[in-house]
Amino acid sequence: MSLFNKKTFLAELIDRTEIITSNTRSFFRLDHEQLNYKPASDKWSISEIYQHLNSINRVYNSNILQKVSSAPDSNIAYCKSGWMGDWVYEKLMPRPDGTVYKINSPKNFRSVSGACDAFDMLNEFIEQQNVMHDILTNISTKNLNRNKIPFYLSKLLKFRLADTLRFIVAHNERHLMQAYQVMEKTPVVQKG
Repeated sequence: MSLFNKKTFLAELIDRTEIITSNTRSFFRLDHEQLNYKPASDKWSISEIYQHLNSINRVYNSNILQKVSSAPDSNIAYCKSGWMGDWVYEKLMPRPDGTVYKINSPKNFRSVSGACDAFDMLNEFIEQQNVMHDILTNISTKNLNRNKIPFYLSKLLKFRLADTLRFIVAHNERHLMQAYQVMEKTPVVQKG
């Protein structure tokens, strides 16, 4: 179990969320063809990556807002993760060498090829990141240890709010890295 100073913990997650949002904006310079390019038939396009992120973030942001809006204030200055929270976080976080632990997405969170507008997906993701930024900015008065959020794979499995916040940020970083890898393989479109 990891123990964190709550103020430092939230500041780090806010910084990481701002970096994710800023880096996502770079995809707006691509066109629809580039955003929908799939490096292989079994790989996601940038648009599909963001479709997946939006489906996860919608659920988590909603669950977190619902939980913390009714939670009493607490002056506890630390937060901690559980052993299972640390384990899941370690699996979600990209490794220092850029590789990731392979995790298959549940069917209800998988992207559907061609089912979305690429720019709509990017815009929605930015909106979801703004919601997460607001949550992280305003949650400092809540107990991040006691409040539990259902895990997206099973409502029976619940994690501490601190763990859930770490998961979301790590999951977004993981897929941002994936989107950049797709962009590197995307053919350059000659205009003009």
